[in-house]
Amino acid sequence: MTAITNRLIGPESKTIDKIDFLPVSGSTLDNQIRVSALEAGSQEVTKIDFQFPAGSIQAKVPLLASTTANLMLEGTASRNSMEISETIDYYGAYLNTQTYHHQTVITLLCLTRHLPVLLELVEEIIKSPSFPEKEFDIFLEKKREEFLLENEKVNTMASRKFGETLFGDHHPYGRQLKPEHFDQITLDQVIRFHRDFYSPANCRIFVAGRPGKDLIPQLNKHFGSPQWASSHQPPETMPPGNPSEEKFILVEKNSALQSAVKIGRPLFNNHHPDFIPLQLLNTILGGYFGSRLMTSVREDKGLTYGIGSYIMPLKHGGIWVISSEVACKNRKKAVEAIFEEFGNLCRKPVPEEELEMVKNYMMGELLRNFDGPFSTADIYRNLQEFDLNFGFYKKMIEFLKQVTPIQLQELAKKYLNPDDFWVVVAGM
Repeated sequence: MTAITNRLIGPESKTIDKIDFLPVSGSTLDNQIRVSALEAGSQEVTKIDFQFPAGSIQAKVPLLASTTANLMLEGTASRNSMEISETIDYYGAYLNTQTYHHQTVITLLCLTRHLPVLLELVEEIIKSPSFPEKEFDIFLEKKREEFLLENEKVNTMASRKFGETLFGDHHPYGRQLKPEHFDQITLDQVIRFHRDFYSPANCRIFVAGRPGKDLIPQLNKHFGSPQWASSHQPPETMPPGNPSEEKFILVEKNSALQSAVKIGRPLFNNHHPDFIPLQLLNTILGGYFGSRLMTSVREDKGLTYGIGSYIMPLKHGGIWVISSEVACKNRKKAVEAIFEEFGNLCRKPVPEEELEMVKNYMMGELLRNFDGPFSTADIYRNLQEFDLNFGFYKKMIEFLKQVTPIQLQELAKKYLNPDDFWVVVAGM
């Protein structure tokens, strides 16, 4: 006889108190390139990330690093862009590049059985891109049009000004792409940048999925040769930030119907002892849909459709940002409402019920983020940039188990002083 479910009784809830992280195995190719592998999953699919220290910081000028990475896919010594695209499509694979502050990552995702032929293609793309001038011109023109369109959006205008405001317009973290950069970049610069930074010296390879027992021999065949030329790369240096003396910056756009608001402050990265506690405080403030800012600024006061906050760790620092778009006439009220929530967190301890809910939310998000080898490998790669491993998240879990409302209140008093924050508005 089939049991009848009583739908008036909710399902049993369970507290998450640990996460079983996938094991990471380490290997080294013949030329000392390090390989980290997370072997898991039910399908014979493999994702490989080739990471190079070839980001915007190394390029020293905007546009150069991302242009180099994208043009590598547009032709090699033996294949043109169409032949590369047709090969990727034929094997049902995915190949992409992504440029960050300090790194560029080339990602291959494919069925494991196609690795031999696709690794040969990726080897050509990394080692012998042809950088055709025609593709260079087409790419720059496309990016110029995208830049001009994006720069009409108040959120983009505020984001670009925000970086300059917090770090200074000459600081590597504060430099912003400007129209004149499209006329200054040359194909020779691209070729030199590839030669100097796409070498095995600091290459890292991250593998996830079911790559099979032939993974290391295949990687050695294509990327482990001692003859693959290396280059000398100077140590990375970072000057101190030079934030604006003005705490309120308005970027006017007379035709704007809304104002984009960015409120933030320089911070530290995930090595600082307060970084993990601040992740919890930020989640309560504006890090999820039921946060204080969403409840107050959106639901109670009706000043915005959406608002959120986040903490971004950087290799040489970090930032704390609250972001929203509001009707121009409500801009001042929205800023005041945000700072009001700062004060509330400083004056009163977070209620136990709210704290417990947010802790459970964060644990659930951690479980979701570590669901599967591909997402787990992405997290591991990001941790490695900071010389960290999964132990970082074990510390976070232990903190969430033990934190008290009084601890969070003291943290808020320390870091949520409105005088320590900059306000950048684009619009009216």
